[in-house]
Amino acid sequence: MLSKGAVIDKLKSYKPCENCNGPISKTVSIYDLNLDKRKRNCVCGHSQLDDVMLDVLNLMSEYNELQNTDLKDVTLRDAGTPLVEIGYPLKYLPVVSNNELIVMKDVSKACATEILKIPEVKGVISNNSKNNSFNRAEDSGEVNALIAGDDFRCDIFVLKSIMDCVVICKNQSKVHIEFPRLFNPKITKIDRLNLKGKVVVDGFCGSGTLGLAALKKGAKKVIFSDINKNALDDVIYNLKLNFGDDVFDKVEIIHSDFLELDVTCDVCFIDLFPHMNAINFIEKAKKISKQVVII
Repeated sequence: MLSKGAVIDKLKSYKPCENCNGPISKTVSIYDLNLDKRKRNCVCGHSQLDDVMLDVLNLMSEYNELQNTDLKDVTLRDAGTPLVEIGYPLKYLPVVSNNELIVMKDVSKACATEILKIPEVKGVISNNSKNNSFNRAEDSGEVNALIAGDDFRCDIFVLKSIMDCVVICKNQSKVHIEFPRLFNPKITKIDRLNLKGKVVVDGFCGSGTLGLAALKKGAKKVIFSDINKNALDDVIYNLKLNFGDDVFDKVEIIHSDFLELDVTCDVCFIDLFPHMNAINFIEKAKKISKQVVII
């Protein structure tokens, strides 16, 4: 079990020193950047995130995984999306150490296995997300496939009104990706609510971000519900991490289709994927809750 202190300490380690490399352009082709003389590792012991992704790109080229075979048309963006182990809206591009980076890119198993040999990379997941057709009311499968390695990571979401945060851990391939941002509309909406002493249903809870925020804001009880069993396993972990074992006297965790929930509450959060038709879910929420908050 991680501690919040360990998470914060690791986050601090992402700050580059004065000798660390700067970012690499994502729009200029690798061929035109002339990076041959660029030193990969800094004397501080860290590597710039872009330098690690450059290694990923080179391996993808060796395994013929790039759509553009002409390197004059290849940019660093073609290497995929880097997900650092601790997600937070930093004002600088992070530097990383061993086993701190997950690469999201559709590559073969053989290529992914080779990418894992890059010291800083801990896992490779597919970006062939099922979110295009993923319906939380009907589907509980993996969102992205874990191709190789380990996909455990966490994100930090700040509650400005109480000068606190929630740390949300997850196996990233099994739940949808949430990118922490300096202005996060979902968290901001929760942060503005008066939840003290209220019973809250987080009806599409995922890994628990909104429900944990409600607990931080003084909710008397939070009911976490999701049809994705993997997400509920994350909720349990995150409750322990953020509050300790005593919090389970104030929560209920239900593996259920939202439309089949048999509960009542003061406030109900509705957090749907953009493509989903919200009408039935809102009607259900109105039946079980005094207040419906659409996220």
